Parts: sequence; structure tokens; C-alpha cells
Amino acid sequence: MSSGERVLLDVNILSAYGWQQYPFHADCSLWIDTLPGFATCPITELGFMSVSMSPAFRAGYEETATVLAFLTQSTGVHFIPCDLPVFGTPVVLRYKDTTDACLVGLAAQNS
Repeated sequence: MSSGERVLLDVNILSAYGWQQYPFHADCSLWIDTLPGFATCPITELGFMSVSMSPAFRAGYEETATVLAFLTQSTGVHFIPCDLPVFGTPVVLRYKDTTDACLVGLAAQNS
């Protein structure tokens, strides 16, 4: 990765970065803090909201929105619109890989 490149975070990494109680928060924060920046997209931001408000974390909407706003308004953060059609994503064999395939496609399209 060159010094100006950003990584597109997935839902798990964004959640780990945003919440101290998330497993691997410390390791994730150390890694992200070494990056020149990172990117989010509607998929990762909605996933963050969903995970945060789930029974596992039980954050309210306002708290979740505040944390997400703080994370995404930091210096070096870039928003990638999700304009990739479903059939523009890499082919996958398992249902669990569909979101990751879309993120790979978005990252490739915006690199």
C-alpha cells in the first residue's frame, strides 16, 4: 500500500474500531491508527449500525449514530458511494461471501 492509499473497512473492522468492548478493539485501533486514512461505504456504515444495535452490543440509535459520525468525520476518512450493481461483484460460492465480494468490487472500482 502506498502512503496515500486508503483501505475500505468491512463491518467487523469498523465495529471493532468503534467500540472498546468489541473483541480485538485494541489491535484494530493500533492498525487503523497507522494508516493514512480509511474508507467506508453504505454497506459498512449500515452494518455498523446493525451490529451496534444488536442484542450483542445493545447500543441505542443515538449512541451508535454519534460513534459512527465521530469515526467517519475524522481526518483521512473517505466515503465511497455504493454504485456497483450486484452482477458487477466477483462471483462467490457461499452466501457468507456476498457482502465481502461487493466490498472487494467497490474497493477495486475506487482504487
